[in-house]
Amino acid sequence: MNAITRVQNAMKKLPVDRVPVGFLKHFTDQTDNTVTAQAQWALDTHIDILTIEMDGFMEFASDTPLLTAEDWGKIKPHKKTDYYMMGQYDRAARIQEKLGDRCAAWYSFFAPYSTIKHTLGGETRVNELYRENPQAMTDAMKVIEEDNFNLIEMIKESGVAGVAVSFQNAEEWRFTPEEYREILTPWDKRLLAALRENFEYVNTHLCSWGNEPNNFHVWQDYDMMCVNWGVHIERDMPLVKGREYFPSHPAVMGGFDVRPDKLIIKGTEQEIKDYTKQIIRDTGRIGLLIGSDCSLHDDTPDQNIRYVVEAVQEYEAE
Repeated sequence: MNAITRVQNAMKKLPVDRVPVGFLKHFTDQTDNTVTAQAQWALDTHIDILTIEMDGFMEFASDTPLLTAEDWGKIKPHKKTDYYMMGQYDRAARIQEKLGDRCAAWYSFFAPYSTIKHTLGGETRVNELYRENPQAMTDAMKVIEEDNFNLIEMIKESGVAGVAVSFQNAEEWRFTPEEYREILTPWDKRLLAALRENFEYVNTHLCSWGNEPNNFHVWQDYDMMCVNWGVHIERDMPLVKGREYFPSHPAVMGGFDVRPDKLIIKGTEQEIKDYTKQIIRDTGRIGLLIGSDCSLHDDTPDQNIRYVVEAVQEYEAE
């Protein structure tokens, strides 16, 4: 069974020869549009899934500064021929071509509010601007949504094995659950629906990068095929519970804590392998993809990722 078939079967909760493995990693050096670096890392670590990161494209490309709500209210959609769009298509197409069937490439998408947050930098400025002028920020999100819908059409032609969408901004301090559902849920659900209409294989990442619990239940009714979340950050939500928590009964992905003092960085070969096998025993093989809470830190040894892959192979032989 090659990597793409293994991943697709896992997402459909069908039999697999072994549990697939996939970790998130950022690549900030823009040499060769990060294509060589991302593809080589995937092949070197022997992972089954590479979630292609959007470094260089996470910020909305603008010729003028976007500092105020009024600035954001004036933005216009990008043309499909703009590098902001074509560069993402190029990255997706060339990475999947390099990987072939040795690794499934998923391209990343973010909801509009997160794009604004990434452009502004930090976590709080986007909330300040929204409170100051919700109409201008809503107008900006409409533009970003149009970009996303156009990009979906382009990435569909790139040949990637699937896509991943990251939903953020549900931290308990940021919005009440009622505010999140009013302000952000419609954007989330439209993006998720568009992805699921255009791609058979869609992973949903419920992000807790700030290491703070989210109002997790705001995402419970999302129509997800496969879902990944911070099992070590969210309260009482291990992988096995996620199978029944979400009404869509998705496949589940994750297991490893990426924080600096945790096993994936500091663990020994035996500790990492033992923990990997315990994830499988606790969660069950079918509908499981092993990965991490969020993106790996740069000092995570590649060898430790290979230990995880070796562990799922050993599990099948035991």
